Amino acid sequence: MHEIDIDLIEMTLDVMKYAINRITDMDPHLGKPKSERELRSLVGETVTPSGIGGERAFELFRDVLVKASVPIDHPRHLAFVPASPTREAIMFDLVTSATSVHGAFWMEGGGCIFAENEAMRWLVSLTGLPEGAFGVFTSGGTEANLSAMVAAREAWREKDPSKRSTRGLIITSAGAHSSVRAMAKVIDADVMLIDTEGRLGSEMLAERISLLTPEERSRFFAVVATAGTTNAGIIDDLEGIGKVCRDFGVWFHVDAAYGGGALAAPSVRHLFTGIELADSVT
Repeated sequence: MHEIDIDLIEMTLDVMKYAINRITDMDPHLGKPKSERELRSLVGETVTPSGIGGERAFELFRDVLVKASVPIDHPRHLAFVPASPTREAIMFDLVTSATSVHGAFWMEGGGCIFAENEAMRWLVSLTGLPEGAFGVFTSGGTEANLSAMVAAREAWREKDPSKRSTRGLIITSAGAHSSVRAMAKVIDADVMLIDTEGRLGSEMLAERISLLTPEERSRFFAVVATAGTTNAGIIDDLEGIGKVCRDFGVWFHVDAAYGGGALAAPSVRHLFTGIELADSVT
């Protein structure tokens, strides 16, 4: 593992050549998915007592596996959420991987943590959240929503310790991302959906809250609004919803995992007015 030999050097050159060719390819090959059975017959057994070696593994990836996948930077990569990374981002993925830094503690990863914090500081500044607001990077929107919902639940329970064993209630729209409902199960909370796939307005939210039973009202602790639905890019009435949440004293979470990148575009920034009222943003 810690030795350098000719095989490693050759593999390194092959990988670098592949990476350079790939990021400079303006017309990437449009792969086509194959079944597991087809791939098994093409690849064969790869996890063996003696291993297949780096060169063979790379050869299988380059000649078989990647051709059974659709690249996200292809013009025909349609109707999927992931965005195409910039070439600079791709190269820095290589740089950070090769650098091999553990970024959990400042003692061992201070420089890299500083860089990450600078990026986060800029992202937070786009939202207009108050001084002192900050965040963390997660593996994706689902984990980010889970983190926010846990924070909301714990803030609610800290206000009233008698709620420690109470199953909470979250209100969101039917157009919200499926992770909201899935993560509510993880934190043992119920989700009440407002029946709209369109823009969730403050009047709709206020009306739904007014219909809660006393028991439901006692469990109600958060509202999740969406800033860019994955199906249609719809942005809820963030300003109005934020004000309703403040009136009722509940946590206001904005799921901007899909549409939040538009905060950096002056041409559409006004559509996110009210996001600065949020208690949490993903």
